[in-house]
Amino acid sequence: MPTVIDIRTLNSQPFIFLPVYIDGTGPYNFVLDTGAGISLITKDLAGNLQIKDARIKEALGAGSRRINVLVGQVGSISVGSSMVENINIGIMDALPQCIGQGIIGYDFLKHYVLTIDYPHDKLTLTAPEEEKNDGKLLQASLRFRFARPDRPVILVDVLVNARSTFQFVLDTGASQTIISPVIARQMGIKSTDVDAIVGAGGSFAAFAGTLDSLRVGDALLEKVEVVVSDIFSPLSLAAGTGMDGILGHNVLRNFTVIIDYPNERILLQKERLPLRYRPETMLNNKPIHLYNVPH
Repeated sequence: MPTVIDIRTLNSQPFIFLPVYIDGTGPYNFVLDTGAGISLITKDLAGNLQIKDARIKEALGAGSRRINVLVGQVGSISVGSSMVENINIGIMDALPQCIGQGIIGYDFLKHYVLTIDYPHDKLTLTAPEEEKNDGKLLQASLRFRFARPDRPVILVDVLVNARSTFQFVLDTGASQTIISPVIARQMGIKSTDVDAIVGAGGSFAAFAGTLDSLRVGDALLEKVEVVVSDIFSPLSLAAGTGMDGILGHNVLRNFTVIIDYPNERILLQKERLPLRYRPETMLNNKPIHLYNVPH
């Protein structure tokens, strides 16, 4: 039976918060992050759950900064009626306070078709055989790929300004769409200073600009506000494939985003009627958060 959950936000941040049960206890407040290779919890929560025999594993933080993560195992992680048993979980000394007690990542999500209905603030987890067409206007259907088996970030091709195609990460844990300085130079983007990008592994200098258009499959958005930051060179090197951008909340929120993990495909759907207005949540001298770690 599908799990349907109301999407919640916290502290005015556009992240997707879920009530999560671990070994039957909870609910705990977790962020959904398609950019995270493993689910994470805070050290305090790990202590309360009495997770033992955790081992140290090196992982990549934002911008490919290397961080050490303790990895333990729990009997189960549950979101609504969706449960994965005997699953590894990372333990961080601290997570940013605005994202709650943990992160749900790929190791849990890979078992499901994930539907994020941004216009109606609904999230659905469905077994692949239960997926149904809900009659919305399909704007894009495309295959995605992972950077590497041990770097399971979702990569899609994005046409920028109707001129050049670049490889972007689709990341529900990023509040804003981010592009590399290479794209900014090629497209002649005029940028202004903003506060740093904040993510596990540190913070990074950033600038704000606007792209004329972004196209993913047949889905087109115009006048897209973006952040320019040089976080991609080391990340691409570590993953063994080029990464030029991140599709974050300000782009994804325009669609119902369906991520079919078992079949490695993405569908973008849009309402047949105009979407209600949603104010920008970026810039205005506030940090831009990026929690696409660890991989």
